[in-house]
Amino acid sequence: MLKFFRHIRQRLIKENKVSKYLLYAIGEIILVVIGILIALQINNWNTERQNENVRTSFLVKLDAELDFNINRLDTLSAMYNSILEKNLLLYDTLIVGISNRNIETFLKANTFNASRLNLSTSTIEQMKNTGNLHTLKSDSLLMAIESYFKLYEREDFYITGINETVSDNTYNDIHKGFRKAQLDYDAKGLDYALENNDWLLNTASEEYGETIREFRITIGSLYNILDRINRINVASFNLKVLIKHYFEKKL
Repeated sequence: MLKFFRHIRQRLIKENKVSKYLLYAIGEIILVVIGILIALQINNWNTERQNENVRTSFLVKLDAELDFNINRLDTLSAMYNSILEKNLLLYDTLIVGISNRNIETFLKANTFNASRLNLSTSTIEQMKNTGNLHTLKSDSLLMAIESYFKLYEREDFYITGINETVSDNTYNDIHKGFRKAQLDYDAKGLDYALENNDWLLNTASEEYGETIREFRITIGSLYNILDRINRINVASFNLKVLIKHYFEKKL
């Protein structure tokens, strides 16, 4: 092909056909430019196809990661609901008044278990770190992913703080109140616990009133945690729906 064009140029020069040569040269330049543009377009298509494959791979992994998070959140919700139910029953017992009939149930109770959310966010972090997150061709999906990541960080921070507050309020002081009574019961049985914690059967005592207050705080905290867990769970389901719609539009 190059020899063919060179032959034409040489013939036009020998024939001294300057105007035709100039037209030919312009045409040849246009063809070269068109060739370059076509090559660039093909390269762009290939690059975009590779980028789309990367985005698809990330979104498939993110969808699976959300399934893991939903299962984890369901497990945490069931755990905290069970703890809440126990606390509500114990609180009702406190309001009515502890008696010899129910005191051992009260002292054996595990009123709180602290747990981090521990959700999986590795795919989102990888998308952010590689810059692929902002190549998504859906503003709504991009905003939803970023909002989900921020929501998780915020709720995990608050739930961790709530866990620490309840644990400090209920379990750290082993020298008085509910925690001391439980430890005395665990160590030497019911008679010893009653002997060293006579407030248990005295609804008018300061310690009894303080225990009621502690249970109120714990119950309120459990409702707060469950609300935050539900908020993230809803966001997980909504993000899965957006990912599904993203793939449906590609078909």
